[in-house]
Amino acid sequence: MRVRFRHLLLGVSVTVTMACTGTAPAESAQVPLDHYVIPGDRAFPTGLAYDPASGHFYVGSAADGALYRGHIDRPEVELWSPDGTDGRALTSGMTLDPAGRLFVNGADSNSIRIYDPAGAELLAELRGLDGGFVNEVTIADDGSAYVTDSFLPVIYRITETEGRWQLEPWLDVADTPIDWIHGRHNLNGILAVGRHLLSVQSNTGQLWRIDRFTGAVIEVDAPPLPSGDALISADGRQVFVTQGNLYAAGDQEPRVAVLAMNEDLTSAQVVDTLIPPGGLRHPSQAALTERGRILVVNSQYNRLVAEQAPELPFTISSIPVAD
Repeated sequence: MRVRFRHLLLGVSVTVTMACTGTAPAESAQVPLDHYVIPGDRAFPTGLAYDPASGHFYVGSAADGALYRGHIDRPEVELWSPDGTDGRALTSGMTLDPAGRLFVNGADSNSIRIYDPAGAELLAELRGLDGGFVNEVTIADDGSAYVTDSFLPVIYRITETEGRWQLEPWLDVADTPIDWIHGRHNLNGILAVGRHLLSVQSNTGQLWRIDRFTGAVIEVDAPPLPSGDALISADGRQVFVTQGNLYAAGDQEPRVAVLAMNEDLTSAQVVDTLIPPGGLRHPSQAALTERGRILVVNSQYNRLVAEQAPELPFTISSIPVAD
């Protein structure tokens, strides 16, 4: 079920008992946090998965594969699964499926790991094609997962039957209108909307619509989204796109672009831009919460690939969004 988030739901309420006056308990709104701090000086966070049932979110490291867990009511994020666990050396995109299973992509290790967050149990480890970069992941209505490969012209599909997991190359991107540029980050963020997938091409800024039933691909008529990374939506019509500055012009400030999609997902307009006070630091993945906010990972991935020192601390921004 998709939930439309409203910006006025600012937080949980707390009850205060006025013992001296004998008045009834009163409720006051908790001020929402505007950022969360990830420990360490080499975390370089990238993926993000949010569980609205528990309020927990999970973050992965692009530098060493560590996984962290936080809660929307607590400012400090904690180490949840150390680097090297289950062979993880780095991470990229992440998501939770409706059954609560955590998908953790492994970038150019070509691995995809699936966990039960209740006990951090590894349920499956799948591998893509050699030479690839498994990047972002989305869950379709039928429970299938679709994964972009930024280095190889392929989209993978993951299915599960009675605990048996299978990954298969699903779409040969070379047979589509997508102009693939080898050696660059191509398809990145991916979002399932009904029978379609939307995917943004980081190096060109193009947005593509892909039919899950026929494999047909068309370019969405939309403004360029250079360095587009995550695609996030609650309803498939208002789509949030994180944009860093790997492939953007030097004067583009890292941001979250808000798109208004038309009914058949063939065109889109940028209707808003989200930049918190203090800005964003190469935003990567994001997640909407039921409190009318969007969590955005400040990955500093541009500094990681350039072998530059990060700006500490590593953080996740929490930004209010309009309904």
